[in-house]
Amino acid sequence: MVAREAAVRAGFHARRVGGAGDQEADVIAEQPRLGRLVVQARHTAVAARVGSHVMYQVKGSAGPVHRADIAVVVTSGRINRDAKTWGRRHHIHWVDRDRLGQWAHDGIPLHQLLRLPDRRRHRKSTRLDRGRSAGWSSLSG
Repeated sequence: MVAREAAVRAGFHARRVGGAGDQEADVIAEQPRLGRLVVQARHTAVAARVGSHVMYQVKGSAGPVHRADIAVVVTSGRINRDAKTWGRRHHIHWVDRDRLGQWAHDGIPLHQLLRLPDRRRHRKSTRLDRGRSAGWSSLSG
């Protein structure tokens, strides 16, 4: 999987976990400076777009299930406007077809591509499942 290899190249310890029952995680990667990263990969047809429902699903499992600091949806296609808006608001990052080329083929490190903060600069934990519990419960309805 491209996401796993690119994460390893960026200094993460990464493992592939995708498959049946993966709970919206295809790759789980960790790095001391950035924390735990959960990647959900979505392959799409050429004209298809990843919608908000994917962002909801990833948000619902990234923190509570996988203890993620960072959640990323990766697609070989495009992300629709609503999904991008929702993702920004709820701290779900994405790598679409254009960013995927920059990350996987051009070698731009993921933290630079997504402009991720260095966790060492913050005293407070950035884990998605801490301090934002109200955001998690709003997904169940």
